[in-house]
Amino acid sequence: MNEFIKLPRTLALIGIMIQTLIFLCTIAIYLLADQSVVQEFLSARTDHVTEATTALKEVLLPFSIILFIPLLLNLLGILYMKRYILASAIMLILSGLMMLYTVILPILLVTAGTMLITRHRYYNRNEKYQTPY
Repeated sequence: MNEFIKLPRTLALIGIMIQTLIFLCTIAIYLLADQSVVQEFLSARTDHVTEATTALKEVLLPFSIILFIPLLLNLLGILYMKRYILASAIMLILSGLMMLYTVILPILLVTAGTMLITRHRYYNRNEKYQTPY
């Protein structure tokens, strides 16, 4: 069974690394919004720096929560991959669909989920893998 989940696990791990980087960057920008570098960037774009800073923080907080939910689904999908293959596949597909605003993550996660579903069906139907009772 382990050879059936190697490639989907690798795809999901690549996806979770990218999701973690995006999540950490969002949190870092949220926490560093009051620093001088961000303030200078905002002052070059607009005249009202304080309003731009509050608007940036108001946008980044819900966005980081929206990023955390697919990250959690992807992590649970990886952890459940050996025991609950179909539940793991559904979690990976849902995580990929929730990240549709990115380009590479839906491709990685939906591919991993569909591979798990098709391989699980093949594994259940093939007589070579059936255990006699």
